[in-house]
Amino acid sequence: MPAGPKNPGTVALMAPTPHDPSRDNGLEHRLEHVREHGRDPSRDDARQAELRQLTGRLSRRRFLGRSASVGARAIAGSAAARLALPVIGTASTLAAACGGTSAVAPTVVPLFSPDRVLVAGRPQRIPFAIVAPDPEADGSSVALPSDDSALAVTVLHDGETVLETAVTGRVVEHDHVGEPDPNHQHANLFRYYPLRATLPETGIYDLRIAVGDTVAELAIQCFDEAEVAVPLVGDPFPVIRTPTVDEPDGVDRLCTRFEPCPFHDISAADVVGTGRPVALLVATPAFCSTAYCGPVLDTLIDESGGHPDVAFVHVEVYANPDEVDGNYLDPGIRLAPAVTALRLGFEPSLFLVAGDGTLVDRIDNVFDRTELGDALSGLVA
Repeated sequence: MPAGPKNPGTVALMAPTPHDPSRDNGLEHRLEHVREHGRDPSRDDARQAELRQLTGRLSRRRFLGRSASVGARAIAGSAAARLALPVIGTASTLAAACGGTSAVAPTVVPLFSPDRVLVAGRPQRIPFAIVAPDPEADGSSVALPSDDSALAVTVLHDGETVLETAVTGRVVEHDHVGEPDPNHQHANLFRYYPLRATLPETGIYDLRIAVGDTVAELAIQCFDEAEVAVPLVGDPFPVIRTPTVDEPDGVDRLCTRFEPCPFHDISAADVVGTGRPVALLVATPAFCSTAYCGPVLDTLIDESGGHPDVAFVHVEVYANPDEVDGNYLDPGIRLAPAVTALRLGFEPSLFLVAGDGTLVDRIDNVFDRTELGDALSGLVA
């Protein structure tokens, strides 16, 4: 995605890209891109560098130049330039019209897939992080919150306020398991903000987030449910077989965690809709495109003991990593059947399914123990 314009101003909305059903499975398309071009754009060095420095003092100019799949917009004070793109906004900054050096708002980083995942009329989670501007490059900076205090968030559509709320910052703790892997890396996601909202109709929305004396802004796009491939909250969860120790279903490595997790004894098909709630996590710690898969799987393991009534299932993304010697660039690598059935275009993703088989929540990308614990408690309430 290109960086924002050098001279911010009013920019017309881009027309939404027509829906192409053949592109519904974004992971499959990522594999096709790898086979054709020899690389995975989601694993570009720029993408990984950006993820590892989400809350560091990263120059806005370097951030915009290097970000491969995440865009954001920030504004300071009350001055705002309208710039919207089909999925997420592109970052730009404006100085407050007070004269002298003004504070620069932080950049908002969307922590959800750039695929079509936000849907109108359904409750959903819209997580984000904020990146501090580099004072050497951008002038005076705004101090980011250093505690779990909440940020005031306003959601607007066509200039009208549809939601005003406060979102508490959360911290992901991650303890490494087993011998250190020199190639192991993951985002230093010091603090993230899981906004919850029901967007009433399709179109472009603006998120305005108050940070200190500035306002940071992010443009997002909401789609009709017919355009969203991933299972939606409120719908019956699809009955899918997930690989188990006894029936691996063609998957040669059930768990790529250094010490395999305990969530591969039952298949989702044998428990969904039977009266027992299910927490199903799609994540691949060894091959994750965002590097969050390991930390969230560890979090799920840590929290699972306090919820004995919930059935926990972990699904790896790829079917045959051992067959291709762990080389995801190999043209012979395949998605696991369960991931194809869920039509996922991203990972990690946690599906929370009620006892009657209804999907009651989906938590994408990153979560801490507090957020997960609250969600699991609500699942069995």
